Amino acid sequence: MKPRHIDTEIARLEALRQYQILDTEPEEAYNNLAQLAAFICGTPISLVNFIDENRQWFKAKIGLDVSEMPRTVGLSYLCQEQRNVVVVPDTLADEKLASNPVVTGYPYIRFYAGVPLITPKGDMLGTLCAIDQVPRQLSQKQVEAFVGLSRLVIDQLELRRHVSEVSKVTEKLVAHEQAARAQSEAAKTRITNLLESITDGFFALDQKWQFTYINGQAERLLQKTHNQLLGKNIWEVFPEIIGTTFDCEYRRAILEQVSVEFEELYLPQQQWLKVHAYPAKDGLSVYFQDVTERRKTAEALRESEERWQLALHGNNDGIWDWNFKTNEVFFSTRWKEMLGYKDYEVSNHWDEWTKRIHPDERDWVLQAFQDHFAKKTPFYVCEYRVQCQDGSYRWILDRGQALWDALGDIVRMVGSYTDITDRKQADEELKRQNLRSQLFAEITLKIRESLQIDEILQTSVTEVQKLLQADRVLIFRLEADGSGTVVQEAVLPGWPVILGKNLFDPCFKEEYIERYRHGRVSALEDIESAHIQPCHREFLQQFAIRANLVVPILVRDDIWGLLLAHQCSAPRQWNQFEMDLLQQLANQIGIALSQAKLLEKETQQSQELTRSNAELEQFAYVASHDLQEPLRMVTSYLQLLERRYKNKLDANADQFITYAVDGASRMQTLINDLLNYSRVSTRGQPFVPVDCSVVLEQVLGNLQVAIADRKAVVTYDTLPQVMADATQLTQVFQNLIANAIKFCDRQQPLIHLGVSKGDADNILHEKNLNFIPSEDEWLFSVRDNGIGLESQYSERIFIIFQRLHARDKYPGTGIGLAICKKIIERHGGRIWVESKPGQGSTFYFTIPDRAGKQW
Repeated sequence: MKPRHIDTEIARLEALRQYQILDTEPEEAYNNLAQLAAFICGTPISLVNFIDENRQWFKAKIGLDVSEMPRTVGLSYLCQEQRNVVVVPDTLADEKLASNPVVTGYPYIRFYAGVPLITPKGDMLGTLCAIDQVPRQLSQKQVEAFVGLSRLVIDQLELRRHVSEVSKVTEKLVAHEQAARAQSEAAKTRITNLLESITDGFFALDQKWQFTYINGQAERLLQKTHNQLLGKNIWEVFPEIIGTTFDCEYRRAILEQVSVEFEELYLPQQQWLKVHAYPAKDGLSVYFQDVTERRKTAEALRESEERWQLALHGNNDGIWDWNFKTNEVFFSTRWKEMLGYKDYEVSNHWDEWTKRIHPDERDWVLQAFQDHFAKKTPFYVCEYRVQCQDGSYRWILDRGQALWDALGDIVRMVGSYTDITDRKQADEELKRQNLRSQLFAEITLKIRESLQIDEILQTSVTEVQKLLQADRVLIFRLEADGSGTVVQEAVLPGWPVILGKNLFDPCFKEEYIERYRHGRVSALEDIESAHIQPCHREFLQQFAIRANLVVPILVRDDIWGLLLAHQCSAPRQWNQFEMDLLQQLANQIGIALSQAKLLEKETQQSQELTRSNAELEQFAYVASHDLQEPLRMVTSYLQLLERRYKNKLDANADQFITYAVDGASRMQTLINDLLNYSRVSTRGQPFVPVDCSVVLEQVLGNLQVAIADRKAVVTYDTLPQVMADATQLTQVFQNLIANAIKFCDRQQPLIHLGVSKGDADNILHEKNLNFIPSEDEWLFSVRDNGIGLESQYSERIFIIFQRLHARDKYPGTGIGLAICKKIIERHGGRIWVESKPGQGSTFYFTIPDRAGKQW
């Protein structure tokens, strides 16, 4: 290093230290200047950089995480060497710069613009720089604005130095006031002149917070005169600032003996004041300026920047800005990325956009621009395809609006690019799916309209042939050995008809059958060039087949046959839509075939069951009816024998006669019950409106002896009118109430007959009710306090001849509840019981609400 250079560097470092700027706290003024630099240059990173002896220290930084860097790295040396503005569009384009650590490493500088910060005395203190991680260019206007901004940084430094000097002078004057009054007066005059000449407001306070000095600018800003303030306490004159930032910061400066700087809204004047307060031994010196306009400008700038950033990044759109005067178009980085280009690969020429529009759409897109220029449309909006770097096309939603000047000439147009390729593809796929679903539903409906196998198969081949526009569609019924029969066919005129033929392909081996059993789909576009065995090709050629599509028809996981589509006129490429559709239709055919077989089997079983039930009912009726006469004769003679010879024979004979009479009586009861059971379906009466209250009254009359004997209490809800067989409904009520009395053991029977509808709230109090009826049926319940039963027997008790107790304890035939079940089912309802041993039982049954309907 040359001696003169060393001297210059020493002087520069001394000048830097005179400003006392290094390692100070961040200040909004410098931050705002850095923010403005980033905005002017359009970069994410900007710095106010002071170059110390061994480091670069950043007073203000935007977009950077570190506060300083070694002096040996970075690009600020370029400004120091040239002492002029430096703009590096792309650092990688310069071999020397490309190896710099800040280029190869953090912050990965690709673009650099720097302006040296030179004091009025010619000392370079640092740089104002703008940095980006992508290449970019600056216009001449941007460079000029950038240079002008650097002067504001120097002005801010000079202001800081002046303020510091004034503070020092003030302190010295106060300290030596007693010793050198004359000099103090002269110095005070100089200070006063200085304070009156500066654009900041200034006032001084003593230790009692009383005003000792106020300059003219302060009088104007505070709207108080010199006489109104001198000697007055600041808190008494301005009580509204007590508790505010003014109060806290002034007191902190005195208490901690540190200078403070802040901005605060002065409410009486609605002014934003920027304040610098410097403590002294005997008080406080305060400099302040009105920054209201600057705050408004900064706020507007911030909001504008936020809107711009949201527009650029928030919606992921590309932005373009067309300058009509220069015919240049600014394309944002995102605009280029959407088409697969890097930022530098697309210039700012108008034809960069027009040449990429799809040829089929270019004319009407340009016409849309002309319509907007002619003010036929309020906005320019178009959807079209744009070619990407790889040659593919993407769908773009392009929107924009032109700006006209006072003469009506277009000066600018701004717009955005939105990639709608996914939406377009989704729309197309949705259309295809809707078409497939519609066609599939129509064919499925036609298949499902009939469960006749022949009709199902004929409908299938006909509809598939129409849908695929194939020359032939057929269904091949496959046998175990690989042979089979064409059971249905739809073929266009002019091609061989193979319906009804038994076919065998010698190449069709068991391994192929197994593959089809596992869902294999075979698609041959052209049998002439397909990789198939010669024997299979010859087999297909005899039926004039050029293209072949085969899907299996599976019934219950076993292969039933094949659904085939043939193109005979020419080769054909079967697309995925066609293959999926054919496979789904084959599945539907398989389901329909399975259902048809089940229906056929169910119909046969139903017919057999109907015949068997009819025979059983007829047998029960005939048997019970034919047994009536001989049983009456046996019963009559046994009763006669009992009356004549009771107590005349020995004790054994009397016992034998009693057994015989009891057995005959029980047989008579059993036959009567069996006869009633058989008559439920065969001798039932038509359904008519029946008042359940009248039925219950008749039942209670029939059971009055049993009720009186057991002192039973029967309560009931208001009963409805239902459509029913009155005699059979009486049987149900009587059987259930009689059982409730019989199975009550030794306690007084308490029986309640309840009823509710499906929408009634009163059924909710039944804790054990697991069934809520629908709104079109009545739910009846017969609740008792009897012996109850285990839940495992809740279904068994409704089976004929099923008993849970011995006859000597609870007499009966075991048919009564079976009769109730059969009657309720004839009425379209159901019956069940909920019970626990020792806690009584509740029998539920439903009757459809057919009020007003004709039967």
